[in-house]
Amino acid sequence: MLFDDKLPSDLIFSQNPGCDCQGTCIDPLKCACLLRSSGLNYLPDSRELQHCFSDILNRPIYECNSNCSCTASCSNRLVQNNVDDFSLLKRVDAFGKGLGVCAARNIEAGEFVCIYKGVYINPCDSAKVSFTHSSESGHVYVLQIREFAGDLERGKMIFETVVDGACDGYGDFLPISSLINHSCDPNLTVIPVRVDSVLPLLAFFAKRFIPMGEEVAYDYGERSSGNSSGKRCLCGAETCRGFLPNHDSLDLNCLSIN
Repeated sequence: MLFDDKLPSDLIFSQNPGCDCQGTCIDPLKCACLLRSSGLNYLPDSRELQHCFSDILNRPIYECNSNCSCTASCSNRLVQNNVDDFSLLKRVDAFGKGLGVCAARNIEAGEFVCIYKGVYINPCDSAKVSFTHSSESGHVYVLQIREFAGDLERGKMIFETVVDGACDGYGDFLPISSLINHSCDPNLTVIPVRVDSVLPLLAFFAKRFIPMGEEVAYDYGERSSGNSSGKRCLCGAETCRGFLPNHDSLDLNCLSIN
């Protein structure tokens, strides 16, 4: 991941002092990173989340970082060790929706799939960058995540992350993660994962088992109360809402960002 030069430097530097564990981190009572995460993040020796989604979305994920004394292969370094791994995905023709992405192999429920690759930009520039994308390509490749403390309706927004997924151009220059389409009944969800920065990696995890060849998709308006974009949705789900959500932000509960 790269950082736009307009981002304040205090967002980029690590806010997690790290742990002093030896080997791999497995004890939430001893590992400072797991304690900060309120428990184990991943199943041992796997790419899968430890907790169900109703729980994991209500607490932050802190992976071990450059301040930690544990090994580079520590099980709490899953996402950071696979930021360039898109081997689970394959570009496809998405039947009238343009390009899309399907599973290159069976993907287990809770399994890490990939990150949303791009450049972190200032949230103030999100609308401008989205407009540029739409004007130049007819699509928007900006992923915006807002994290709240407490209830989404009454809680306080405590952090906002925006990633430009088309920083290198369109077409063949787009990372495969930018081609993942919307679905009103998605098989992926986005979870912020923090490592060496307050700015999280935006990681896709499977919401359910995804067989090889099935298109992967996430809800562009997951947990968001925003209006529809007015653009007809072509996801084909039984629960289709008819129109795509405004591609502005996904809203997530998060009990603590510190």
